[in-house]
Amino acid sequence: MKNKEIRVRGFHLDQFGHVNNVRYPEILEEARYDFFDQFPGFFARIQKTGHYLPVTEVHIYYRKPARLDDVLDIRTRITGLGDTGGTIHQTITLKGTGRIILEADVLFVAVDLETGRRAAMEGNLRAEIQSVIDGCES
Repeated sequence: MKNKEIRVRGFHLDQFGHVNNVRYPEILEEARYDFFDQFPGFFARIQKTGHYLPVTEVHIYYRKPARLDDVLDIRTRITGLGDTGGTIHQTITLKGTGRIILEADVLFVAVDLETGRRAAMEGNLRAEIQSVIDGCES
């Protein structure tokens, strides 16, 4: 799987010259979009199952600061799939060094489009998500 790379720009920085903590959720979200772009039609297929997959929680573990012109390498993977939701794990490293900048766990749930309620991860819905997990392992 292709990782996302983002160069740190001036608008990412705080007054101390490192990436502001409020910018990381945006960077992580952009990397998730890039990740799912590698599976064309994924969200349309999820919608055809009668569901959508909203993010419900984001847990970010900050490790080291990133600075202007650093190139961040963002790895995104679905690492867990439960009865009604799952976990996307993301790691940002400083490109070429392996130095971990942060790790994040992004939790999502299955929601029934008709009822707006949490739904079970089963049938075609589960198969679609599992195909992404399997696609990352190959």
